[in-house]
Amino acid sequence: MNLRMRMFYDANAPLADGFRRKELLSISNEDFESKHGFIQWAFPTPESSNQVSDAPVLDLETAVWLAEKPEVSTFLEAMTVRFLEFLSVNDHWKQKYNHNHLRISRTILSLRLLHSWELADWFYNKVKEFAGDSFPLMEEADRYWAYYASPVHDRIAGAFVGLAIGDALGAPVEFADRGTFELVASYRSGGRFNLPAGAWTDDTAMALCLAQSLIEQKTLDNEDLLNRFCDWAENGTNTSTGIAVGIGQNTLRVLGDFRRNGYLEALPFGAKKDGNGSLMRLAPVSCFAKDNVEVALALAGRQSKATHASRHAEQCCQILAELLCHLFNGKPLMWAVEQVNNRPRNNEISMMMLRNIVEESEDDIQSGGYVIDTLHAALWSNLTTDSFENAVLRACNLGDDADTTAAVAGQIAGAKCGYSNIPRDLKDGLKDERKLYVTSQFLSLSHY
Repeated sequence: MNLRMRMFYDANAPLADGFRRKELLSISNEDFESKHGFIQWAFPTPESSNQVSDAPVLDLETAVWLAEKPEVSTFLEAMTVRFLEFLSVNDHWKQKYNHNHLRISRTILSLRLLHSWELADWFYNKVKEFAGDSFPLMEEADRYWAYYASPVHDRIAGAFVGLAIGDALGAPVEFADRGTFELVASYRSGGRFNLPAGAWTDDTAMALCLAQSLIEQKTLDNEDLLNRFCDWAENGTNTSTGIAVGIGQNTLRVLGDFRRNGYLEALPFGAKKDGNGSLMRLAPVSCFAKDNVEVALALAGRQSKATHASRHAEQCCQILAELLCHLFNGKPLMWAVEQVNNRPRNNEISMMMLRNIVEESEDDIQSGGYVIDTLHAALWSNLTTDSFENAVLRACNLGDDADTTAAVAGQIAGAKCGYSNIPRDLKDGLKDERKLYVTSQFLSLSHY
């Protein structure tokens, strides 16, 4: 946790060029132009400043803390308006090079990390509007602005938060046979683990462990990843209730082998090795390696091997990783499926992927813990619906391993639709939604 950031935002310390947080909203245009340190405090990012040596640098823990505070969101909105007021009454920034261009870049990134892609995109479009005919002069600066405000980041948030939404919707009916429960239409409490409405299980907890490991290590380090999985299982870290739930037999055995013998890859464990545990948590890999499908494929396989000694699980993870990368870049799902099918796979997986999934009925879909069935059910849920909500609800209402089926479906649906198109009630009712959103945006900072 960045203690200086906490002093500025919580204790209202005068750290922004001598200004307190609330004073920045009424800063004069002269001070706005001539003072250079306050903007780093108003719009913090993980990037250090070359101009201001003592500027704060945002870490993931501090970013989550800030994003969870409603007063910070309100401040960011008001400060965004203040910046636009400054830009609207000045013309000196409307040129090829100007220090305000760096400020605009910082603001777009900070808003996306701490508030929403929608606010960052709105600010970016207002900048273009105010620039008017001078905007072509700012081509070099716009390479950064356009990237920071790209809808790719909205789709990344959609996939990561979508995973958790599917998990939370399906958790209360996990292990229930299809047709034996009232159809899920929104969050509900209960289930085998007696969770409160909007709480999630091992699918999301393990995805958070994977995401945090990728962010901190800047690559996939199986030792670090397995240590995080152990911390989750033993201490309840990254859970929605403080207690780890849903840990499967295969995972328990693998974590025990790691603790006792230091094994960084799973050993075979009967049919359990072909379970869906490495697929359910996959989204962070594609969020992290969004710009390079080949890197995503390699990381997907390696993270799968950490807990599942299964070629089926490895290849299903690679399929989902490639699908998500294509969806992040705005490609249609059917096009993405066709691209994935150009790669060689095990016969059983190839046969599943080549089925006419769109024409299949619910009776053709299996929703147990077998990894190929889970991928098939998640694809069917997306290919036969027209919205995020309908896709994840269709998946969780298949029953049986409902939370994982819906978590995988949610990854695909979120990447396809984007976070901004997920219904507000599903985001507002999700446990630790801000933590999940911010984590997704830190993942998307990577460049391959």
